[in-house]
Formats: sequence, C-alpha cells, structure tokens
Amino acid sequence: MSSHASTLMPRPFAESFVGPRGHSLLPGGFGKAMTAVGPWSPLAARGEGWLLWDEEGCELLDFHGNFTVNVHGNAHPSIVAAVQAATAKGLSFGLPNRGETEHARRLVECLPGLDQVRYTNSGTEATQLAVRLARAHTGRSGVIVTEGAYHGWGEAVLPTLGARAERGIPAGMRTETVMVAFDDATGLEAVVESAPERFAAIMLDLLPNRVGMIPPGDAFVETASRLCRRYGMALVVDEIISFRLAKGGLTASRNVDADLVCLGKMIGGGLPIGALVGKPEWMGGLDPSSASGLEHGGTFSANPLSMVAGIAALDLLDEAALGRIAALGCRFREQLIEPLGRRGWEPRGQGSLSRLYPSFARGSAEVGELQRRLWWELYGRGVLVAKHGVAAISTVMHDDVIDRAADRVVDAINALS
Repeated sequence: MSSHASTLMPRPFAESFVGPRGHSLLPGGFGKAMTAVGPWSPLAARGEGWLLWDEEGCELLDFHGNFTVNVHGNAHPSIVAAVQAATAKGLSFGLPNRGETEHARRLVECLPGLDQVRYTNSGTEATQLAVRLARAHTGRSGVIVTEGAYHGWGEAVLPTLGARAERGIPAGMRTETVMVAFDDATGLEAVVESAPERFAAIMLDLLPNRVGMIPPGDAFVETASRLCRRYGMALVVDEIISFRLAKGGLTASRNVDADLVCLGKMIGGGLPIGALVGKPEWMGGLDPSSASGLEHGGTFSANPLSMVAGIAALDLLDEAALGRIAALGCRFREQLIEPLGRRGWEPRGQGSLSRLYPSFARGSAEVGELQRRLWWELYGRGVLVAKHGVAAISTVMHDDVIDRAADRVVDAINALS
C-alpha cells in the first residue's frame, strides 16, 4: 500500500469516537454501514470535480461518487448555485413547492406511460412504497424478487440477501417474499403459475449490482411482463442505480412496460431523495383526496433543496453527456479486460457503471472479502471505489482520468494476486 493511506490512524472507530459513558458514539463506529471497509476508515474532507480529499490530505480519483449518486462529480457549480439560491429562501416548508412539479415533469417526460410521481427520502423508501401500493391495489400480499438482488433494507425485499439480512423480520413476513434464481424465466413462470392469486408484484433490477452487475436476459424480463399482465400484478422496476445509464434509464432503453419505477440516488443531485413513478391506475392509490388513499408521509420528502439540486442534475445529464460517460465507461473496461482476466477478475457493467468482480471466487463471503481488500489497495493508489468494487464515472471526467484509474486498478489487482 502506498503513502496515500500510510499516515492514517488505524485505531478502530469504535474506540476512537466514544461518548460520555464510554460507548462508541456510532454502532461499530460507523454512521452508515455501507462505508465500513474495516474497523476504521479514512474520513472525507472535501470534493471538487472528479477529486476527493480525505482529512489527511490524500487526493483521490473519485470513482465512488457516493454510491453512484454524484454523476456530475463533486460540488458541480450549477448544482451548488441552485442549492445556494434555494437555501437563501428557506430550507423546508409546510407547503408544497414549485420544484415538485418541475422535477416530476422531467421524470415523466423520459418515462413513457408513467405519468405520476410520489416523492420519498430514499430509494429504500421508494421500494417499500411500491410494494405497499401493489399490495393495496391487488389485495394480495406476495412479492417476487430475484435471489441476491438488493432493493434497499425494507422488510418486504431484504430477505434476498440471506440469513443475516433476515434477522429482525418476522417469519410470517418473510414467507411473503418469494425468490427466484437470477435470469431463470422458467423458474419465474413456475412460481407464479403455482399460485397466481397470491402475488401482488414482481420486482426487477435490470442491472443488479449485488448479483454481479450483469443484466437479465430479454426472456426473463418479457416473462415477468407477460405474467404481470396476465394476472394483474404490478411490474416494479428498481432503477435507483441504473437510471443514470440512459434517458429514462434501462426501463426506457429496453422498452420495459413497467407499472411502477423506483428511483433515487442521482435524481437528487447529491441530496437525499427517492421517488416512485408509475401509471395513473396504480398511483391513484396515493391520492390524498381519496377516501381509500394510502397513508404516506415524509417530513422532508420533496423538500425544495433536493428538488432544485435534482432538477439541475437531470438537466445536465442530457443525451450528449450520457453518450460521453458511456464511452468513457467502455474505455475503462476495455483497458481492464485482458490484464484483469489473467488474474481471474473481470470488469463487468454497462455505460458509466462498472464493477470489478473476482469471477474465480466461491460464494458471496469470498467475493466480499476480495473486494474489501481491493478497496484498500486502490485507496493506497489514490483511487476511491465502492466497497463492492463499483466504479462510477462522472460527467466531469475525461480520457486521462480514466486511463490513470485503469492503470492503478491493474496495479492493485496484480498486488492482490
């Protein structure tokens, strides 16, 4: 490991940050579990463009982007200016704000057939709302998801991640989540046909990160769509990560006839957000003027700061920007295919999203440990990725940044091997 990380204090966070009664201020020392790459971690200080600096002054090529959120890099001037202008007028209100309709208009314009939006504070909340809405609409309780896919930490979809993720979820609730193998169209059809009156929804991710960032085939997606039409189930597409890949996300680029689409991450421009976009016949269940409308709150949902930041981010991500970062993603992966392949790794992904994956690993535990070790090797070489090996390209990057990062990835993989 190079000097990028050598000066950092390796004392566990649980011992470093202690409250007045001797307990760690944060469980395990971390306020956000997804940033835990060991008992301690470098601390972020500031970011600008494609760069991020930690508190020790180490400069990093930021291919993390806060879990793919920062599609325009850190502190983009247009987004910062929009937030500063909105902040001067007030941080949040007990009335609707104009930004809600302007932001929603941008979402429905790129998602044909999906005409209404309800805002939440996170992607997890969006998937939870989608499940509840589908259950209320159909009067059924079962939900079908892909084994190993991640749709947030909500109880209806979390059991996909195994026994550890099931802790705290009542057994009766777990039985309502039925898993099918990834890309198994025959298995999906068999599950639905065994009890079609049981299921309210099928939830898909068109580029599931936890499965390995590989897309399901057309046969699987088309089978899900056909079964939903036949039996009146909701076809729910989770685009919380993948919406940044195309105008309208993969739902639009693959012409998927979704009933509900869950969004989050980049649509808030770096601020907290989630959204459920859907067909009016499904979204009508959220109408607050209806006697049967679902109870759905959120003190900070559709707050004016997230709305204006999101509007700025969506406007910046036009067709030209999408095409440019997709080309940069291809450039990145093409440089890695051969050298990583010699070590049993592969650069998976699509467009501006990649995942560095150890294809030789046996089981999720070994995959996770190898990617954690890779995280530290890359950090020591001045590259920041997510701890699952996800590398996200932003619109402020250029060829030289991509090439430098690719060289360092090869060096880190060689060191691991």
